[in-house]
Amino acid sequence: MLTGSGGADSDLLDLVLAAAERGRLLLDPALALRTESIERAARHRVDVRVHAGPVRQMLLFDDRSAVLPLATNDLNAGAVVLRSPLSAPYGQLFELMWSDARTPAGSAPHDDTLTSRETQVIGLLLDGATDCQVAARLGMSTRTVRAVVAQLQQRFGTRSRMALGFRLARVTD
Repeated sequence: MLTGSGGADSDLLDLVLAAAERGRLLLDPALALRTESIERAARHRVDVRVHAGPVRQMLLFDDRSAVLPLATNDLNAGAVVLRSPLSAPYGQLFELMWSDARTPAGSAPHDDTLTSRETQVIGLLLDGATDCQVAARLGMSTRTVRAVVAQLQQRFGTRSRMALGFRLARVTD
């Protein structure tokens, strides 16, 4: 996540984009207004979303490490590197914010329409049914239920079932 306030200069953005190639980048609205940020991300095939709420400046490189700047207004002041398990809450925070963020203006929108099968699977899962229970109720295999969930995760850009649930709760309302 990067914010437009403070030390988010173009060199840092280049570094982050190079490290996150084919990854995800969450921006605050101020940084997203800089069209060069979005264009650079597109060149590096990075999926970008904009979060409307306050964004704490942090960099998550993978599921095992997070970097937190010591000063929010100056990225050159230093940073703290957190390793697993201390980085896990930041990864969960990122997933929740990612599921609540929107694609920037001018990007291709995601198709939020659901098939009847997807709607049935989602409804049962949101009600607390297990994959096996969903499969039994809908007359399909457990493997098919998992495939539907995996396809939904890919379509909505989430990496966990919990983040998918938050995202789908907004779509199905």
